[in-house]
Amino acid sequence: MFSMAAASEPQDESNSHLGLLYRLYRTALLRFLTRRVGQDDAPDLLQEAFIRMARAKADPRSVRNDKAFLFQVASNLAADHGREARHRSRLLTSDEIDTILNIPDDTARPADAAQARLEGQRLARALAEIPPRRAEAFRLSRLEGLSHRAIAARLGVSVRTVEAEIRMALDHCAERLSRTQPNR
Repeated sequence: MFSMAAASEPQDESNSHLGLLYRLYRTALLRFLTRRVGQDDAPDLLQEAFIRMARAKADPRSVRNDKAFLFQVASNLAADHGREARHRSRLLTSDEIDTILNIPDDTARPADAAQARLEGQRLARALAEIPPRRAEAFRLSRLEGLSHRAIAARLGVSVRTVEAEIRMALDHCAERLSRTQPNR
């Protein structure tokens, strides 16, 4: 005759072995996990390590060294936890998303881009009206960012001449641009 006690003996034996392992290694595993993931998450990972041990014990051939198995599982869980935490830290929270969506868009609107093109065309026309050396000195200074000394060497003139040419070019362009600006 088959008794219920006989049917539950392997399960009880497995549970008692798991309880023994828990009592033997709980403190060391908890200390190990706390060093790796912190005090808040270590108890959860400890529980998960013993859940995995219980599953592995269903197949007696899968675990040869209980302590080594538990510490390897704990190490893997800690590594997974670290990867997950790094992944979570890269994700934006809903508050961060709302903040980003509320940042004003400073990119040029079509009207601003058109206005900038018109100003560029007016500047080109103003530069076309001045002597070539003056226009070149202005271009080298303002567009290419060369020093007055470098411009003087390139144009074969003195630094004072370069300064005067650039000042006259700026005055001419400012006058032309202010004259052609609407609402001025």
